[in-house]
Amino acid sequence: MKVFRILTPFLALLILNMTLSSNLILKTTQNDKKMSKYVCKVTKDIISSKSDTQDVLIGNLAGELWSSTANDIAGCVGSDNAVVFSDFKSFVIKKTLRKAAVIILAELITSIVANHKDSTLWNHNAKIIFLINNLIDAATLSQIVNTLKLFGIQNFVLVYEHKNEVFVLVLDYIKRKVTRHLSTKSFYQDIFYNKLNDLHGYPYRIVACAQLPRVIIENMTIHSALLYFLQAVAKIQNGNLWIRVLNNCKDVIVYWKQRLMDISLNTAVEVYFPSIPKLLTYEEIGYCALVPLPQTNSLFQSIFIEPFDGLTWLFFALTMICSVAVFWMFRGRGAVDSPWLLVYGMFVMFIGQGVHFSRKNRFVLTILLQLIILMIWVLSTAYESIITSFMIQPMYEQRLETFDDLIASEHDIITDETFIDSLNETLALEKLKSRSIETIFEEWGTLKKTMQKSEKIVILECDQIEMMMTLQLPNGNKVSEHYYMLPKKLSSYLVRLEASYFNPFIERLQYYMDLSFQAGLMHIWNVFVSPSKIKKNLFHSSSEPSLLKLEDLTQVFSILIFGYVLSIVVLLFEIFFHDILKKLELTCLARKLRNRVHQMAYKKQKQPKHPKYQKGALYYIIHRRKRVKRLRARKLKVRRIYVQPRFPMD
Repeated sequence: MKVFRILTPFLALLILNMTLSSNLILKTTQNDKKMSKYVCKVTKDIISSKSDTQDVLIGNLAGELWSSTANDIAGCVGSDNAVVFSDFKSFVIKKTLRKAAVIILAELITSIVANHKDSTLWNHNAKIIFLINNLIDAATLSQIVNTLKLFGIQNFVLVYEHKNEVFVLVLDYIKRKVTRHLSTKSFYQDIFYNKLNDLHGYPYRIVACAQLPRVIIENMTIHSALLYFLQAVAKIQNGNLWIRVLNNCKDVIVYWKQRLMDISLNTAVEVYFPSIPKLLTYEEIGYCALVPLPQTNSLFQSIFIEPFDGLTWLFFALTMICSVAVFWMFRGRGAVDSPWLLVYGMFVMFIGQGVHFSRKNRFVLTILLQLIILMIWVLSTAYESIITSFMIQPMYEQRLETFDDLIASEHDIITDETFIDSLNETLALEKLKSRSIETIFEEWGTLKKTMQKSEKIVILECDQIEMMMTLQLPNGNKVSEHYYMLPKKLSSYLVRLEASYFNPFIERLQYYMDLSFQAGLMHIWNVFVSPSKIKKNLFHSSSEPSLLKLEDLTQVFSILIFGYVLSIVVLLFEIFFHDILKKLELTCLARKLRNRVHQMAYKKQKQPKHPKYQKGALYYIIHRRKRVKRLRARKLKVRRIYVQPRFPMD
C-alpha cells in the first residue's frame, strides 16, 4: 500500500503525459487531415475543369506524416489519376503517365533541384502545390520565390497550417508580391487565378540575331509571320512585345542564361539545356549549300567577254560606215565585170553588208540578197557570242546538283554545329568526316572574308543562304558572281523556336499556333511579310546560270549553215543565169515600151486637130519642116557643149 502511494504521483504524471501526447498527436492529425481535405478539394476542382484526362503527381518525401497526407490525397483524387512516388531520382513510372495537371510536393528546394531535368513529366502550365510543415519566415519565403523564379515556375502556391487554420501563399509574378488567401477561399480560381490569360501588360521578350537570321531583318526591323502571330497572341492576352535585335549571335545565349528573353527567333543558335521548351511553328525549313563556281580563264574573260556587247555594236556601226564609203567610191566607176567591183563584193560579204552588184533594177533579187547577207551576219554574231560564252562556262555535268554529289566532291565545308547534329550517326556524316569541316559561330564579316580567301562549300539554313546571295564580298564582288546555290534542300525539318527554360507561356503559345495553322492564318501572315524582299531572296533558280547543251548548239549551227547555203544558191543563180535574166529583162522592157507607144498613138488619134493645122496640107508640110530644122539645130548644139563618153550597156 505504501508502494502504491509512492507510485501514484508517477502514474498520474504518466497518464497526464500520455493524455497530452495523445491530444497533441490528435490535433496534429486533425490539422493534417484538414490540410489534406483542402488540397484534395482544390485538386478535384482542377481535374474536373480539364477537357482531357490529367494525372496528379504526389510527392511522398518527408516521412510518415507527409506519407499519410499523400496517401489521403491520392485516395481522394482516385487511383486512376494519382501517381505517388517517393523520390525523384529513383522515380519509376509503373503505368503510362499522362501530363500532370497538379503536382503536390512536400519538400521544396530539394524537389525542384532534383527534378529540373525531368520536367517532361508535366506540362509547363501544371499547377504546383507545395505543402509546408510549419510557418516560414520572410527569408525562407524569399529563397523559395527566387528559386521558383529561377526555374520559371509561375503556377504554384504554398499551403501551410497555422493556429488550426490552413493558409495559402500565392505569388503574383506580375506585381512581384506575395498575397495570403484564407482557407475559406477553396476554389482553385481564387488561388490559381487566370495569370496566363490576362498578362496585365507583361511584355513577351523576343530576341533575334541580325548576323544569322531566320527571319527578314531590314533596317533593324523584323519582318516575320511569326512576329505577327506573337503580336496577335499578345493582344488577346493583354500583353506587349519587347523586341531586341542583337548584332552578335553569341549574345543570344547570354540573354538566355540571364533570363532576359522569352523566345528566340533564331534557329542557328542552339542552346543546349535538357529541359528547354520549343515552339513548333509548322514551317518546313532545311539546309542549303553555296558551291563555288569552277575556275575559268579570267584573262580571256576580261579582255574578250566582258566588253563583248559594246564592241559588237561598235563594230556594226563601223562596218555600216565603211560599206557606205566604199559604195560611194565605186559609184559610177568601172565596168560591171571590173575586178575592183569583185573585190568590193568580197569586202561587203566579209563585213556582212548587202549592196547592189549591178546597176540594173533587179529589185527583188537585190533585196533578197541583202536580207540573206544581213541574216547571215546576225546569226554568225549570235553564234559566236553563244560559243564564246559557252567556252568560259563549266560544263553541265561538272556542276553539283544533289547532296550526294556534294558528298562525293572534294571541297572543304563551312557549316554550323546544328547541321552536324542533324547528320549525327548517319552515313553522310561518316563520309564528310574524311574532309575538313569548319564549324562557324561568327559574324557576317568574318564569314565573308573566309569565303573570299578559300573555295569552300558553305552549308547553312536556306534563309541565311538566300540572304547571303544578296551580300557583297570584301573585294566588292557579289556572292552570286562566285557561288551558286544547290537547287534542293538538305535535311528538311520543322522549325522549333527556343524559349526560356520552364517557360509558362510556351504551351499557350503552342495552343494558339496550332489553331492558326489549322485555320490557315500563318499563310495569310506570310503574304504580308515584305513580298518584294522575299521575291528578291529566292535564288534557287536565278542563281543557276542557264547552260546550253550540245543539242542547242547543234540547232543554232544548223540554222547558220542553212543561211550560208541559201546565200550561195542565190549568188550562183545570179552568176549562171545572168544572161538569161538580162534577156528576159530586156524583153520585158521592150514589151512595156511597145505597149506604151501603142497607147500614146491610140490617144493621139482620138485627139482633135489643132486650129493651126486646119489651114491646109501645104501649110502643115512647111510648118513641119521648120520645126524639124529647129529641133536638129538644138540637138547639135547640145552635143557640142555636153560631150560624154560612151559606156557599153549591160
